[in-house]
Amino acid sequence: MAIRVGGRADGLPLLLLLIAVVVLSSGSPVAATAEAPAPSSSPGLVFHVGGPRGWRVPDATTNYGWWAMNNRFHVGDELYFKYGNDSVLVVDREAFDACNTTDPVAVFTDGATAFRFDRRGFFCFISGEPGHCEDGQRLVVRVMVHSAAPGPAVDGPATSELPGHGGGSARGGHRHCPPGESSGAAATTTVAGVAVAVAAVVVTSLVLMFAAPACADSRP
Repeated sequence: MAIRVGGRADGLPLLLLLIAVVVLSSGSPVAATAEAPAPSSSPGLVFHVGGPRGWRVPDATTNYGWWAMNNRFHVGDELYFKYGNDSVLVVDREAFDACNTTDPVAVFTDGATAFRFDRRGFFCFISGEPGHCEDGQRLVVRVMVHSAAPGPAVDGPATSELPGHGGGSARGGHRHCPPGESSGAAATTTVAGVAVAVAAVVVTSLVLMFAAPACADSRP
């Protein structure tokens, strides 16, 4: 009685070929990169700080903090400061909280300052005149990434424009108001792990399929 084992050795080359293809296709990490959109070159909104009264010590009807909370600022928008016998200081958060005018990031004294937001994050402004910041002449705004559609100037207890427009000088490099937020970061998602997992499943399935015990066929 001859016993013939019905093996699957004839399928081994195909198995090895499929394994090689899967390994080669998943060997290199595949990364999908999503970059933040570049700020629009079109002009944004212009916010007039203080409205018709301009940048000055607030009275009972003016609250710069409340005004900033009720507006949305985006990269490309501008604040416009109109003032006389005063100044605009761009400061970090520590100086803002302490009304410290000794080490500003930038100083503007031209009387009509246009400051454009060129990054997301927080911007802090105070008056450089003695006692004015302590009396409430200070403003902090949060700027978001996506620029708004161009529109008319917005009046209120505060205004906006470009950094560097007018008679100003910058000091101290790029210091943020509250520390931390950077602009224009790219988010990278790596899908190599998914490819490897799929490859492992395919290889396992193939091995199980071709390595299954062969049926013994006994014939007289």
